Amino acid sequence: MRKFLSILGMCLLAAACTGAGAGASTSATPGASGSPGASGSTPAPSYKVDAGADRLILRIAADGGFVAPGYILTRLPQFALYGDGRVIVGGPVIEIYPSPLLPNLRLLRVTPAEIQKILAAADNAGLLGPDASYDTSGVMDAATTVFTTNVDGAAHTIRAYALSESSMTASAADAAERARLVQFSHDMSNLSTFLGRAVSDADAYAPTAMRVFVGQASATEPQGLTRQVVAWPLTTDPGTVGVPTSNPGLLCVVLTGNDLKAFLAMAKTANALTVWTSGDGRYSVSVRPLYPDESGCAGPSPSASAPISS
Repeated sequence: MRKFLSILGMCLLAAACTGAGAGASTSATPGASGSPGASGSTPAPSYKVDAGADRLILRIAADGGFVAPGYILTRLPQFALYGDGRVIVGGPVIEIYPSPLLPNLRLLRVTPAEIQKILAAADNAGLLGPDASYDTSGVMDAATTVFTTNVDGAAHTIRAYALSESSMTASAADAAERARLVQFSHDMSNLSTFLGRAVSDADAYAPTAMRVFVGQASATEPQGLTRQVVAWPLTTDPGTVGVPTSNPGLLCVVLTGNDLKAFLAMAKTANALTVWTSGDGRYSVSVRPLYPDESGCAGPSPSASAPISS
């Protein structure tokens, strides 16, 4: 009888273990890296994300550096992934002076399974753990690469100064982590290779809101150039309704709806030196398209938005 009970207990224990293993496998997200179906693979974890169109999952951006204050106001993320599978990246930049006023932003699309694969790589790169900052020495005036993730209900921020520069780090562990961040950035900038399929960038990203930074136009013509002059397309003078920014002399207005549509109709043929006229005012203009999770003006009051009516 003791021998029979011992054998029965071993069978029950084996059945319980088998049941737990089956449950773990079905919780993995199909199509994610290492998902069920791959020979000899381990089921990948299923990362929970908000599927909303304006819910940021992952952003790679630059912060700081020795650049003009106006450039910082208009600087764009290198990569931004949202819950509906949209990815916004910068497209090719035409080498011409003066440069076009509007940046070339491209819209890519990935599947839910591919979002899981991206997040598994982010996890392997250390982006889903505690917030951290990786410094370096021997480099001055460089920008800091900032990785922002929103996964499993938690926000994570990892910062790495002068990430693309060859430099000295405080420890071998920091050097190894920086190498993982470099590799992850490379993978996200080569999404087709990383995902193993062609990811089309044929679609332009069409923002629903845009920051427009307005300053007084110089009275001096650039040497060898004649600046384009266009009329400000809205009835309200942008030099009187903007909110102050961190750059003295620059005001910010946020355009949406019909105001944005009217502005874009003129801006698509404008450049960085175009003079915009409104009444007696002559203005220089720079722009920062807003991403789905962004709103308002940058500057002392980032939540402020100066409405303009056409």
